[in-house]
Amino acid sequence: MENKYSKADLHIHSKYSGVMKYMGFKFPDSVEEPRNIMKYAKKKGLDVIAVTDHNTIKGGLETKKLEKEFGIDVVVGSEIMTKDGEVLGLYLNEEIPKGLSAEETIEMIHEQNGLAVAPHPYSPICKALGDKIFKLNLDGVEVFNAYHRDGIVNNIALKRVMKNYYKKPVAFLGNSDGHIAKMVGNGYTTFEGINKDDVYDAIVKRKTSFDGAPTPLWDIILWSYKVVYVSEKALIKSTISKNDANKINIRFYKKLLAMFGGLVYVATPLPIVSGILGNYYLKRKAKNKLKEVNSA
Repeated sequence: MENKYSKADLHIHSKYSGVMKYMGFKFPDSVEEPRNIMKYAKKKGLDVIAVTDHNTIKGGLETKKLEKEFGIDVVVGSEIMTKDGEVLGLYLNEEIPKGLSAEETIEMIHEQNGLAVAPHPYSPICKALGDKIFKLNLDGVEVFNAYHRDGIVNNIALKRVMKNYYKKPVAFLGNSDGHIAKMVGNGYTTFEGINKDDVYDAIVKRKTSFDGAPTPLWDIILWSYKVVYVSEKALIKSTISKNDANKINIRFYKKLLAMFGGLVYVATPLPIVSGILGNYYLKRKAKNKLKEVNSA
């Protein structure tokens, strides 16, 4: 009887991921609903997913409530910002505070019997761990991140982990780093088994592999459009609603400016233009990262 191999996407963001800063502006990192994430996970044939919002497990806990309805195992996780770079905590039961050292964060993850993974370790746009991954007690390293579509930083991660594997063996993971539901499953980890317990064992035993394809540029453009569109709706609702639950506590003139800027963005080709320019900018950053790593 053949062993069954399944797919897991262990790096996904939901609407609980908070706010990001990009080129001086602040935006929600994701506005995606847990139910939509599960719908696309089902569509992509995933058996296990992990929702890993920034510095919170709330998204994972909310998505986990939908396990039985969709028949997909959900791992509760968080992408935690440490002093040294981001760390993925998987199989968490409690929140882990941001701002600790990577060593302290990993220790707290392991105290919960969780797993610690380095996401996009050589990313030029996220605060990444870099070569520090070889000094940490990590369980796995994300050697393929579909959101980093340049391909360069993924190749750096794979080559560096392979080169140092003899002294620091870790599980090889692939993930989507999906910020909208459509991105879920673009990158994934393959493992022997069918459920989240099997993924856990495969990571611990370093018997995982990875696959997938870079996230299409159109999905990145769609993400930016969706973020601005949903934010625009929330601002309008906050302005006209009498319900305190809908209030966004910023000055009225700032709301008007934000609404005007959002309207210009969603009603013009700006999402496409910014997507193309952003793609060029990120590719340049990735090439500079390659030079930096090669010269180190």
